[in-house]
Amino acid sequence: MAYQIENIPQESTLLNQFFIIALGGNSYLHPYIETFYRNNEWEYYEAYKRSEFTDHPLFSMYSTQSEERIRKVAGMVAWSEENSDFSPIEQLLKKGYKFVYQYMQQHSFIDFEHFMRTFSRRQKGKMVKEIELIYQNIVLWFLCVREDRPFNRENVAWKSFQDVLCTTLYEIKLQKVIFSKDMLEKHKKEIALLYKEYNIPKNPRFDSLGGLFEYLISDNLKRMYETDPNCPTERAEKKVFQDTPAKYIGALGGWLKTLHIYELDATEQIPLTKYDLDAVFLEILYAKKYNYITKQDQDLFFISCLYIKCVSSLYRETKNLYLDHSKVDFFLEMKTKEKKLKQQEAKLLRRSQEWESTLKRQTKKIEGLTSELSEAQAKIRQLEQHINSLEDYTDEVHALRNFVYREEQMDPTDHPPLDTMIEFIKSKRIVIFGGSITWQQKLREHLPNVEFVEVDDKNRDISKIKRVDAVFINTTVFAHSFYKKIMKELSNSQTPLFYINGQSNIEKTTLEIYNWLVE
Repeated sequence: MAYQIENIPQESTLLNQFFIIALGGNSYLHPYIETFYRNNEWEYYEAYKRSEFTDHPLFSMYSTQSEERIRKVAGMVAWSEENSDFSPIEQLLKKGYKFVYQYMQQHSFIDFEHFMRTFSRRQKGKMVKEIELIYQNIVLWFLCVREDRPFNRENVAWKSFQDVLCTTLYEIKLQKVIFSKDMLEKHKKEIALLYKEYNIPKNPRFDSLGGLFEYLISDNLKRMYETDPNCPTERAEKKVFQDTPAKYIGALGGWLKTLHIYELDATEQIPLTKYDLDAVFLEILYAKKYNYITKQDQDLFFISCLYIKCVSSLYRETKNLYLDHSKVDFFLEMKTKEKKLKQQEAKLLRRSQEWESTLKRQTKKIEGLTSELSEAQAKIRQLEQHINSLEDYTDEVHALRNFVYREEQMDPTDHPPLDTMIEFIKSKRIVIFGGSITWQQKLREHLPNVEFVEVDDKNRDISKIKRVDAVFINTTVFAHSFYKKIMKELSNSQTPLFYINGQSNIEKTTLEIYNWLVE
């Protein structure tokens, strides 16, 4: 396949990306990467977050263990470039790619075809894995560029090696194109025929992949009864799992059980949208066209695609949880703030010491002049007040103050009728965080439009609160660890924040919410 220039990064960028992968993807180097990374962990991680390699789509294609090491190597490389100190990378190279080093020392002009033959002979009959040979070539290329060593760019070996790397990058972009909305629209009629073939509604409303499987099984069973109304139930169910596409659901589901995955639970955890189903059908069309999947193979391929989506989704979810850096980022943020606070404290201490020194000199020189002494003391008091004023009075502090003040001032008898307050609240988009389940259920009966958010799920996306009319926090039942997440989400929005005490009396709670909204 011919690649357009705009589809391929500059050579230096391409080399850096794959060099990092060659180090991080080498399982032999994994223990050494862990050891070297721990020696300077936080600086490497900060360098990684500042670099162009953060959340790189190419890295995410690799397995969990490999991607974790690739990220760490990316941090080490970024730090090395920032500090012009490549000793950590040099150590990894010598540990994992000794043969490449030796080859470089023995040859003044590098030929990749000769290198690959030489490397293969050194394996002494051991099968050379393709990925291992690619990694060796990447490191050789890196050393040639670093040491300005000439190498043959004209032979087939070099061009094939470059094609392999460029294909990997090209396919990342290609996947976005071939499953884009434009391609789905282009094949709309063919996809509609597949919906019809499997008797699936054009606008399916399956809440999960398991829901689709249950539909396919029940639909085949229904059609079997239409053909043979007197067929015994046991026999009909048996024939469904023997003579219809549902047989592959049973077979592949059984294999998942063998692999210690409860398929009913697994498929229920995977949401299924119309786009997901359209994409599966589009893949069937591609497979028929490019891989010559026959009509006889189609049912198996269809069910296999659905199960692969299930396993892939579970794998990526687990991978994301394993590689989640939210706690590390929070610690890093606190570490940065602590550093700034220490700098401010040191600066204030120096200024305080300067003023104290000035005060002493003035006291010795003009001991009787109390007016100047008072002025110096006033300046010291100003500095002390400045130190005390460094606390960050954010919006949430003001909201808490208003909450306490309203608790003291609220008149429980001065309010409109309950129905009026409820109708007013229903006209607003409101999100409430916290509160007991019982309290939420009672309040939901009166205010069904209010959205309640449990505070136990720290990973939940709460970006919607930027677009609502008001956010309330129930101070009675609330997780402190969730508080910072809410404050961060509201920091750049105009959504007002209020606190309620979550009284068991729903009428009082309704009054409390109403009073905040009409304030």
